Amino acid sequence: MMATLFTFAFQIFAEAWEILLDSSVYILFGIFMAGLLKVVLNPNTVARHLGRGRFLSVLKAAFFGVPLPL
Repeated sequence: MMATLFTFAFQIFAEAWEILLDSSVYILFGIFMAGLLKVVLNPNTVARHLGRGRFLSVLKAAFFGVPLPL
């Protein structure tokens, strides 16, 4: 019983590690792009476009956020 529980826990850990390894390239790319955008974009410009109102700012954020995972 204990051996099967240990095997099951090890399989979960191994699969989680594989998922992390597969997604690490995308995570690093996302961190790089976020840093690049932080350097290039002026925070006041972002606040002006995404900080006012409710509907339009949410629509703009969704529009610009859609291609990021792709």
